[in-house]
Amino acid sequence: MLPAQHKRAAAFIKNLKATDARQEVPDDAVSGLYLIVQPSGALSWAVRTKLDGKAAKVTLGRYDEEGSGLERIERPSSKQVLNITEARALAARVKADAKRGHDPRESKTERFSLEYWLDEFTRAARSTGFKGRPVKASTADEYDRIIKTDIKPHWKHVTDIRTLDYRDVKKLIEKLPPGAQRNAFALLSTFFRWKAVIRTIGKNVIELADPPPKPQSRHRVLSHDEIKAVWNAATACDYPFGALVKLLLLTGQRRDEIANLKWSELSDTFDTITFEGSRTKNGRAHIVPLPQLATTIIKGLAERPRVAISPDKMSDYVFTTIGTTPFSGFSNGKIALEKHCDPALPDWHLHDLRRTVSTELAKLRVTQEVTEAILNHKTGKVSGVAAIYNRYEYADEKREALNLWADRLEEIIKDRPRPKLVASR
Repeated sequence: MLPAQHKRAAAFIKNLKATDARQEVPDDAVSGLYLIVQPSGALSWAVRTKLDGKAAKVTLGRYDEEGSGLERIERPSSKQVLNITEARALAARVKADAKRGHDPRESKTERFSLEYWLDEFTRAARSTGFKGRPVKASTADEYDRIIKTDIKPHWKHVTDIRTLDYRDVKKLIEKLPPGAQRNAFALLSTFFRWKAVIRTIGKNVIELADPPPKPQSRHRVLSHDEIKAVWNAATACDYPFGALVKLLLLTGQRRDEIANLKWSELSDTFDTITFEGSRTKNGRAHIVPLPQLATTIIKGLAERPRVAISPDKMSDYVFTTIGTTPFSGFSNGKIALEKHCDPALPDWHLHDLRRTVSTELAKLRVTQEVTEAILNHKTGKVSGVAAIYNRYEYADEKREALNLWADRLEEIIKDRPRPKLVASR
């Protein structure tokens, strides 16, 4: 044991003899600190601590009786020399950093890098979460998308996270289109309220930032001519966006739930999608029966060469370009699609397809309960106590309604007259 008193410790080290085996001499003054004696006689310092809950050894530097002569040594390095006092001070600093969640082996620049903390944020979202449990996989994927498309490109100039304040948040939000502003602000609110970030910055940046205004409710529903234009444009578009748009129009499902569709979520006959609760916006498992037209589209996709993510493993994503992540290029995809739209569609969003499907189902006299079940809405006529006890999933009714809508869609595409309406059971 290395004595706590400095002079005695120095004398102890001077009298140490190398042996055939590597020796570790613990320090009596700082718990976890120890001096390593190599068979060659070389002496170095190391400290044992915990990083992310796991035991870790951090090499501090080589032993030298004179030391570095620096007033403060910021980080461990195998190239630097440390005397007893310096080694003890650095060991205490390393342990304190590790306790705060910082890896002391990283440089100061890395530790305060905005990119580092954004990456740590998404990693924490998937592993521990921010409220005692990991966030849903679909939410974590959305975090990734927002960070890559809306935050990192506009904050390339930020090298030190501590320089950010509410004015930077305001400037970033103002650069985004209205639909992206609230999503980016919500993510940054979670990010800057994360304790690990507050400890690093020393303040909550988001407290003084004003949230973007709520968007006005949209009521846009596509006309039959516009539905036909979108369908024909989707036919002209390449994989994956064209097929994705067609499935949105056939099923009325949410954009990201279809964009993130996996082959493992499809039945063997490609006539049913089964979403687990972790994949849906409201956290409820959801079964989507597919009409024949949708099944035909998916079978066509299945005949395409699958994207590989390794020499012996194919991607599970139905819509993907790189294999490891689902398709997310909605802006560019929509621009490409609109080039083929005739007539051109004014002021429309992909989400309008979902509202259009709901409206067309109503025209076909599908009951609201069945439409709500197809859209996987929590709201609707069945609410309150009745909703607690009514667990009927409307499986047959959903399939009948979506088949009815698929038939109607084909008639719209082919300019056939509207058939006699049949009420859904």
